[in-house]
Amino acid sequence: MKSLYVKFILITIGIMLFSFLAAFLFSNYYYQQNLKPANDAKNTDIALEVSHFISNNPEINLEEYLNTMAATGYQLYLVGDDSQSAFYGADFRETALDDRVVENVLAGQIYHGMLNYPSQTFVTGFFANELENTIGVPVHHNGMDYALFLRPDIELLFNEMHLLFGLLAVLTIALSIIFVFVSAHFLIRPVTQLSRATKNLAGGNYNVDNLDTGRRDEIGELSSSFVNMAAQIEYNDKMQKDFISNISHDIQSPLSSIKGYNQLLNKQVNNSEKQAYTETIDYEIDRLSMLTDQLLVLSSIDHEDHMLRKETYNLHSQLTDLIHAYEWRISSKGLMLSHRLDDVSIYADQGLLNTVWDNLLSNAVKYNTDTGSIDVELTEKDDEAIITISDTGIGIDPSLTEMIFERFYRIDTARTSHIGGSGLGLSIAKKIIDLHNGTIDITSDSKGTTFTIKLPLNHSIK
Repeated sequence: MKSLYVKFILITIGIMLFSFLAAFLFSNYYYQQNLKPANDAKNTDIALEVSHFISNNPEINLEEYLNTMAATGYQLYLVGDDSQSAFYGADFRETALDDRVVENVLAGQIYHGMLNYPSQTFVTGFFANELENTIGVPVHHNGMDYALFLRPDIELLFNEMHLLFGLLAVLTIALSIIFVFVSAHFLIRPVTQLSRATKNLAGGNYNVDNLDTGRRDEIGELSSSFVNMAAQIEYNDKMQKDFISNISHDIQSPLSSIKGYNQLLNKQVNNSEKQAYTETIDYEIDRLSMLTDQLLVLSSIDHEDHMLRKETYNLHSQLTDLIHAYEWRISSKGLMLSHRLDDVSIYADQGLLNTVWDNLLSNAVKYNTDTGSIDVELTEKDDEAIITISDTGIGIDPSLTEMIFERFYRIDTARTSHIGGSGLGLSIAKKIIDLHNGTIDITSDSKGTTFTIKLPLNHSIK
């Protein structure tokens, strides 16, 4: 299996080679279609001017003049009607030329060898140093007819440029490959670090702080997301371990009580003791039943198996009925209850929201002080239902208020262990409120706690 580093280098070099080939083919096509006709026309004009000059100046020495033309950057071939011929300037690589071409030029025709030079894939006519790749024009000098074939001496005109372009090409390719290797190293390094961090994370090592999260690109964003993910996984792993520990304790405790009191019942006890034992067993069974119910609700909500069964119902009536159901518990603890409930209807899952109010009101009773008070308020504002439940209980440290919605989290278990509870109620309440696109906030101090819930009314059924 090739590494990402090798793949990146191979792909980059492949792109460079493909781009070079595509650019060459395009340039060759452009030359054949556009530049070759223009080059033929330009050199035809030059050849005709030379022919006219020679014809109009019979006194010049033809050989000296053609040597002068060759020195200025041209290759020439002169054929007389007496079949005598001579080359001027640099040698042609190929000197083959059809006799009919010479005859036609001597007869007064112009030979367009550049324009009609066969197109080839990797050789353009501009660089083909062949006699066929010339312009042929008729020349008349001192009573004789000649055929003059002319083409620019590319090697003479561009020899230094060839060397320069060749050097530039070699340096460009060499430097490009070097820079590809260097850039690939720096580009792939954070990916390699991410790969190592992933393996460490899979092995249970959550320390991934060595990743480069300061980059302002996709790799930096990925690294930052990975660090956050690792922190979340570490947190979830801790929560899972705490969950197992807490659930084991919360199940084991009532089971132990049930077993202990059941053993006492098997002994000879009086009726009053028997009644007390059975009441305790019933209480512990209720605790187990409540815990399993809450776990089922939480699991259902977590996996989104619980489809919201929304309906429009009167929230005022729901809270009023719940308050009446709690009157005996409130009275038995000597608490004062006040409520101000506006007539508000809401489109929501009635059963789930009832679980929320039941959890919050139950906490307000359990964690309240003797002869304390509870206040429940329902108002409507900006198309939202606002519910506040306040108590004068033991309160919560403000620095811990964000943690109380975590599963099995309990505030100062030393103070609250005698009260009971699974530590799941507020977690369930928060999840249900989130499912309804609402918010739940808490404010608390040593004088009590207030929960504020805001829910969209959503009267229209969609």
